[in-house]
Amino acid sequence: MGGRRTARRWAVVTAGAVLAAVSLTGCGGGGAAGAKATEGAEGAKGGAQTPARRAYDPPVRFEGDAVDLPGAEQPSTSSGEALRPAVTLADGVAYIDNQRGIDAIDTRTGDSRWYAATKHEAERGGFGTERVAPLVSDDGRTVYAAWDRRVPGEGTTPDRFVIEVLAVDTATGKRAWSAEIPSDPSATGMAATAIGADGNLAPQVVGVDAGTAVVTDADTTYALDTATGAVRWKKGDYRALNLAEGVVAGGEETGYHQGRLLGVDAETGEQRWTVAGARQPARAAPKLLSANRDGHTDVVDAVDGKLRLIIDHADYRCLDDARSLVACSKYGFDRADRGIVVIDATTFQRKWVLPGDAGRLVPRVTGFWHGALYTEVGERQVVLDGDTGEDRETDPNAAPVEIDRYGGVEGTRFIPAKG
Repeated sequence: MGGRRTARRWAVVTAGAVLAAVSLTGCGGGGAAGAKATEGAEGAKGGAQTPARRAYDPPVRFEGDAVDLPGAEQPSTSSGEALRPAVTLADGVAYIDNQRGIDAIDTRTGDSRWYAATKHEAERGGFGTERVAPLVSDDGRTVYAAWDRRVPGEGTTPDRFVIEVLAVDTATGKRAWSAEIPSDPSATGMAATAIGADGNLAPQVVGVDAGTAVVTDADTTYALDTATGAVRWKKGDYRALNLAEGVVAGGEETGYHQGRLLGVDAETGEQRWTVAGARQPARAAPKLLSANRDGHTDVVDAVDGKLRLIIDHADYRCLDDARSLVACSKYGFDRADRGIVVIDATTFQRKWVLPGDAGRLVPRVTGFWHGALYTEVGERQVVLDGDTGEDRETDPNAAPVEIDRYGGVEGTRFIPAKG
């Protein structure tokens, strides 16, 4: 944002809930901590013993032979946030949605541990389809993904279109359960483009809890009974982003260029809360979502709809570190239109702020894991300390989008951690 800068300020308001109002005016201090190294053992095929695999919590330097992750790349027609590769890391394994199914790649060897194909074949030819990274359960035992599929007709029976959902045991690669949802997009057609901020229209398993699986496809959300595969409810012009404590939270189109945030009961689909006048919804953390509202970015509690944070500019996107922090950032064309805000995920209080006019370069955030914020400054990569905002590692050799204790994914390659 060029020209005259408006005065900005911090404010904290409590009215039955904690609300942090964020202005980009300062950055906290503190010392940078070194990477904590741990040891992890991993068995090899055939029972042969291999040296323990070095693990880092979190990794801050990356080096060594990269492992290609074939099928993780998005089609060339993708742009913006939808370009993110369709891969999720979990404890040494890369789970890839490669259009035909889920491939589990051992990131140490590059070998496929297992492959779970869908029942129905993917469409052939063309540019391919955009996909969303698979969802790995909190306990690491199950991985989920969903796809649009055309089931060919026979005789006088016409073709039909379904959303195929697959749940796979991560240890064995065996199918835990599967379902086919009759594809039934919204009748209004208001969401000609994706409701969510990432611009991705692909099917996605948002969450699974208490026998309910929440699946989105373009502008429609479905809730499935995982035991029977039956659709409990569906809602058009609504994209779910979170499933937490029995509440589905997401964004709903209410008119042309109009929308709101909406929380509904996961079992019944009945409304639990709403926030009016909100656009470009995005997942911010397991129990938080964000949206543009009145020229700024609001971060809202996904369970009760309460406002937890206000950032005084629109289009901030948030990542959680899978532990206790949430980083919201924007990387605009002008330096004044950039900034990073990091908050505590429990208290919603700011940890630090790096505004565009702080005398430091504001990097572009790529990933966040266990207190390490992975960023790019031009052609350089930098790891920031999530607790303090200080430079933690100035030569990490990568700016990964997905991270675990063994390394990170940059582009469609896994790069091992070396520190």
